[in-house]
Amino acid sequence: MPEGSRSAEVQQKIDDIRGWLEEASLAGVVLGSQSNFAWITGGGRSHVSIGAEAGVASVVVTRDAAVLITTNIELARLLDEEVPGLPFEALEYPWQQQEGSAQIAARFCEPAKCAADLPSDDLSPIDDGFLELRRVLRPPEIARYRDLGRDAAACVGIACRSAEPGDTEHDIAARLARECEKDDILALVNLVAADERIARYRHPLPTTNRLRGTLLVALTGRRHGLHASVTRMVSFGVPDDELVSRHRAVTQVDARAILESSPGATLGEVMAREIDSYEREGFPEEWRLHHQGGLTGYAGREVFAVPGSPYKLKSNQAVAWNPSITRVKSEDTVLITEDGPEILTRDPEWPEQPVEISEGALPRPSLLVRGES
Repeated sequence: MPEGSRSAEVQQKIDDIRGWLEEASLAGVVLGSQSNFAWITGGGRSHVSIGAEAGVASVVVTRDAAVLITTNIELARLLDEEVPGLPFEALEYPWQQQEGSAQIAARFCEPAKCAADLPSDDLSPIDDGFLELRRVLRPPEIARYRDLGRDAAACVGIACRSAEPGDTEHDIAARLARECEKDDILALVNLVAADERIARYRHPLPTTNRLRGTLLVALTGRRHGLHASVTRMVSFGVPDDELVSRHRAVTQVDARAILESSPGATLGEVMAREIDSYEREGFPEEWRLHHQGGLTGYAGREVFAVPGSPYKLKSNQAVAWNPSITRVKSEDTVLITEDGPEILTRDPEWPEQPVEISEGALPRPSLLVRGES
């Protein structure tokens, strides 16, 4: 993205935060999480360890200042590579001080009038009003999301098409991680299951189990702070009738959830219709065995869908539904628009099947059959 347009995006976000500060009667906010750093900087990275919620830098926004603050270890790299030309003042402190959110806030405003996105005994937590600022995507973010979705789906496709019977799940996960790294995607969720483990576990971390006939690969990949989730399945040889039937059923459930995800619908309403689809397909209890997904964006799931959730969906938000029936799963990341759903993780190299239900029609990824005789 051109530097100027990124700077304009960031300045608009700073202005929106100041509007939120006014509404919340606050003087400032400290953003120290990796997710909010990525959002406020237009895709900058603040991690060294991806396992930590906090990054190595914070952004403080007050009524009249926007400051990036970090240690002397990190400042030069961040200015050169993560936030070049963006409208932030820069401030460093010695690495050995180990400043927390309250100490950082005290440099710029009275802590009692300041909020933070990470837990702090002295600062108020940010509220849903702040979180809504990042949940509706702006045009530059949508463009980045489209690129991420395309690349994430391609990485999963390559990993699936290169897998061979005899490979361990670790082998396949390693190929997926390699493809993601080549595209600057962090494979935050890298799940691989072969054969019996698909039916046994909803979250199958890869093991030394060797692939024989059926494969499931699931990815949640992060780039520029945005998260793309995608699941694909492969059968080596002609799949059995039960697998085909169940995969068809889960794509029906998935299509219903995607088509029902329209501006103004609540997550609870979509969930109720998804549960109805499980019933239609003859699997009324399967939804209880795994969460069904929900709103995504700057977190793997910004808001999980649960029955009765009042959260109302908006145009230019993203959802990722992941319905599962024992032995099968279907998942893509989807942009909600006024004109209908846009599947961001669509892969032109992956076979699709048209799914037609009373709510509409939608292409869904097929079970990829390899080595069919």
